[in-house]
Amino acid sequence: MTKNPRIFIVVTSTYVRTFQVLYLTGVMHSLMLVPYDLVWIVGEAGGVSNEKASLIAKPSLKIIHVGFNQRMPNSWEERHKLESKMRLRALRSIREKKSDGIVMFAGDSNMFSMELFDEIQNVKWFGAVSVGMLTHSVNTDEMADRKKDEKENPRMPIQCPACNASDMLAGWHTFKTLPFVGKSAVYIDDRATVLPKKLEWSGFVLNSRLLWKDSSDKSEWIKDIDMLNGDIESPLGLVNDPSVVEPLGNCDRQVLLWWLRVEARADSKFPPIWIIDPPLEITVSSKRTPWRDAPPELPANEKPTMGIQDPIVKHSTKRTSRSKHRSKRKPEPKTDTQVSTRHSEQN
Repeated sequence: MTKNPRIFIVVTSTYVRTFQVLYLTGVMHSLMLVPYDLVWIVGEAGGVSNEKASLIAKPSLKIIHVGFNQRMPNSWEERHKLESKMRLRALRSIREKKSDGIVMFAGDSNMFSMELFDEIQNVKWFGAVSVGMLTHSVNTDEMADRKKDEKENPRMPIQCPACNASDMLAGWHTFKTLPFVGKSAVYIDDRATVLPKKLEWSGFVLNSRLLWKDSSDKSEWIKDIDMLNGDIESPLGLVNDPSVVEPLGNCDRQVLLWWLRVEARADSKFPPIWIIDPPLEITVSSKRTPWRDAPPELPANEKPTMGIQDPIVKHSTKRTSRSKHRSKRKPEPKTDTQVSTRHSEQN
């Protein structure tokens, strides 16, 4: 752990769907294990619901539950835009309150290693970490034309910063596969696009002081969030100079954060916060066991052959060396005092 740790300001956007309770419960319990002070800002599309408020209310967590009146769209493109607006609202709230700490964007379907929270304590202003994508398995038919080593070693999609030999930011690996090679990165130079547009928010952390209006620490490479309309593709839209991003987690050599890209069907039915009320009807009756409800009673003259019996204590017939030694001793002669005393007792 860090000697002088900073507070974590965790920003999460969520919306009602089948796996919402499952995902929020996982993130909540992960945050409860963090050995640092933190504030969890939960933005919920469609407004604040009492069900989610009661779910995430834990004495060990300081939670700010914020409602967003707009409902979450069905298309991925529109959903991404709305989530960006929700995160920007959380950043404006942090700026207004002058909250001091490290801002991290935790998706409600993220999974964390506890080492992640130790690592991002090292960020100075604006940092990036690797994000592993846990997706569905690859179809073997689609892999027919791939190389033999790729078939034998399935590779995980990942988003992470790419570093040079000096561990300085050189570009990005975006949704490519492991192991990394130079061609998979989009490099920062004078000949190509500086950075890719769509990057996951959960892969970035920043110092909250960068958001303050009157902060002396605010650099020119940070944009004013009041000037943003909410359509930024990623947190890189907050900076004027993306080359100042600090690679964390040994750059592209350590993954401490995962994004579980699994969702249920949009038309799936599920009970609110998974409470079954009224009870479900019995669809398949249970089979009766082959034995009777109670064992038959035995006759009084018969003893049970099984069950708890009194333990049999066996006394050892062996004598110890000390007892043998005592038995061999000769009786000592009685003194005159002992004889006179015995005689007086008899009289």
